[in-house]
Amino acid sequence: MISEEIRGELLAVGLDIRAMTEKFMDSEDMFRRYYIKFFEAAGEVMERLSKAVSAGDLTQVERNAHSLKGLAGNIGLGGVFDPAAKIVEDIRASRTEDYRRDFDDCRSAYDAALDISRRI
Repeated sequence: MISEEIRGELLAVGLDIRAMTEKFMDSEDMFRRYYIKFFEAAGEVMERLSKAVSAGDLTQVERNAHSLKGLAGNIGLGGVFDPAAKIVEDIRASRTEDYRRDFDDCRSAYDAALDISRRI
């Protein structure tokens, strides 16, 4: 069973565990497995996104932010999904001054969610 403390931390990174557990056939264990698997796939995407942001490669920033957005959406991780979606919007709207700030928000939420995955 996921503790109330962890539930609160998940909510703080934009994930409603009750709603997501329902999507995983009311199984916290199944949700937990998919939550941890998210980081296996998303880790590489986040690394590529970080490198693209550092290099100012807007094509790769958009591509990897879009991938991260999809992965985060699959498990309901709004704290990563929302800023990743904003990065995609920023690039597509040529608001290149905004995407770095949005990346910082995305990275912070990702790191917090990753920390939770180690304790879930």
